[in-house]
Amino acid sequence: MLQTSRPNNRSPEEQIGYLLKRLMHQFRHQVEERLRRGTDVSFAHLVVLDQLQQEPGIPGARLARRLLVTAQTMTGLLRRLESEGAIERRPDPHNRRADRWYLLPAGIERLNSARCAGAPVMTQMLSQLSGEEVSELRGYLERCVAGLEAAERENAEETVAGLRGGEDSLSAP
Repeated sequence: MLQTSRPNNRSPEEQIGYLLKRLMHQFRHQVEERLRRGTDVSFAHLVVLDQLQQEPGIPGARLARRLLVTAQTMTGLLRRLESEGAIERRPDPHNRRADRWYLLPAGIERLNSARCAGAPVMTQMLSQLSGEEVSELRGYLERCVAGLEAAERENAEETVAGLRGGEDSLSAP
């Protein structure tokens, strides 16, 4: 029996969003599977360790926002990695209620092990693209991220300006 494709009622932008979601789901599932078989690192720990390597000394709250998890979830992840000797916390010199987080040598070893386990997934994902296409894709994705980050900064600035404006109107006679 011949199967016909369903009509696609999504806009091109929606199609891209949907494909990105599918890609991330497949990527995460396959990396998690390889991590389970070959390491003692979960996907969640992998991304935390990776971010700590990318930005040593990042505060836990910023790390939680970046990885789209709650502060409570991030605290649990960080405490577990700390108890396992993979990371350490140091007091934030500018905020006595905050800590900054750093990788230890054991954390670097675990990160490298996890990356090796997950590398074949990345290779397979990009196997249908030429080297030039991989470079182009990276550039396109970086520009998409930059666009969203710029919009986020603008929204935050508008919110702050609105709050300041509200303060001014409260103090007016």
